[in-house]
Amino acid sequence: MKQYGQENIYCPYFLSKKLIEKANIIVYNYLYMLDPNIKDNIPFELKQNTVVIFDEAHNIDNICLEAFSVNLNQRILDGAQGNLEQLSEKVNLMQAETLDKLENEYKNLL
Repeated sequence: MKQYGQENIYCPYFLSKKLIEKANIIVYNYLYMLDPNIKDNIPFELKQNTVVIFDEAHNIDNICLEAFSVNLNQRILDGAQGNLEQLSEKVNLMQAETLDKLENEYKNLL
């Protein structure tokens, strides 16, 4: 691809991205497909019946566990509780304002 790119003035990186959409077999690092922080930045879809061979797949179970795990501590839980309390206060305030507006509108209609 490097040679083709040089001969045809085409970037090998963009050429490979274009070709991957048409490939039947792809050797791919599993991180690009499984890690939610990375996969959303890969702007292509695989053809139906494409075979994907994962490179470095011996680490795949650990990466999946890490990608879908959450670490919590008391500080995070306290912060979440504080956020929920603020949200609840805002919702209650909005409900009261909406009720006042509806009552005023009802009185105006009468």
